[in-house]
Amino acid sequence: MTVVAEKRLAPPVARHIDAKHLNAERVTTIALEFLRRLGNKGKLHPKRVSVEGERFIVEVDMRKHSATLQIDVATGEIKEYTIENKAEESSALPIQPKLLVAIVAVFTIAIVAMKFLNIF
Repeated sequence: MTVVAEKRLAPPVARHIDAKHLNAERVTTIALEFLRRLGNKGKLHPKRVSVEGERFIVEVDMRKHSATLQIDVATGEIKEYTIENKAEESSALPIQPKLLVAIVAVFTIAIVAMKFLNIF
């Protein structure tokens, strides 16, 4: 006879949050946990936390996205969030640096080979 022990976990949303003791650190933790539950597996970098009226505004940078979450001061609930794509930074060169290095390496190897073959 096999006995399987079940461990029931409370859903993360149902966890009790003491709204009286909300501060920037706790609000940031709530925001990061929420983003991880949404499926963001990469690194999350909190950028800014501020209080505007009755809500904390938390800004978080991700690799390719930026998230803004609004958390109620009284209850600690996430009232609104947005996740936006970051604008790609355009470089001064129209070609990617890795491709440029590869082209230079190919030309260097070609010139060295031509010197050994007395072509150049």
